[in-house]
Amino acid sequence: MNSTPRTYARAAGILYLTTHVTSVTAVIAYGNGLPRLGVLLEFGLAIGCLGTGILLWILLRERGPAHAAAFALLRTLEAATILAGALPMLAMAMDGSADLERLHTAAFLLGQGLVISVNTIVLGWLLLGSRAVPRPLAVLGIAGGTIVLASNTAQLLGAIPLNGTIAGLCAVPVFAFEIWFAVQLIVRGVRS
Repeated sequence: MNSTPRTYARAAGILYLTTHVTSVTAVIAYGNGLPRLGVLLEFGLAIGCLGTGILLWILLRERGPAHAAAFALLRTLEAATILAGALPMLAMAMDGSADLERLHTAAFLLGQGLVISVNTIVLGWLLLGSRAVPRPLAVLGIAGGTIVLASNTAQLLGAIPLNGTIAGLCAVPVFAFEIWFAVQLIVRGVRS
């Protein structure tokens, strides 16, 4: 493999898109009574999180070592939480206990809620400070991460419904940031 920054950026962009595909299709699989497929998809999601953390650390470590390391570590934590949350779903598929689904929901709120919001804020600040991407993209990451952090904190405290309409609307800016960032990485890479 040609180990250039451009190659790393493309791979990171593809992995970002993969994380969206696997996360959405995992939810669909669980909703259609296919927990084993959902677990397999979440395994792919965790691998994508790890891959983006490593690749972006490689690409951005010289521009902001502490932020790049924090992002990579938070992506690792997110991947671990995703896998921890997938375990009860696999157990549920094996013994049919619906109580285990609540463990998955809790892990989702923690890993794909609170952790992802913090790592999006960290990444946004790194991208803004390093000027690695267009300023509006970095600002969208910071704003989106902040909104999702507030939403997930409110869900955790019971102030808004878990995975309700408000939470879904609050997730849109992070979703838009990640898709835009993925396309930026694939098409243009990061600025030198």
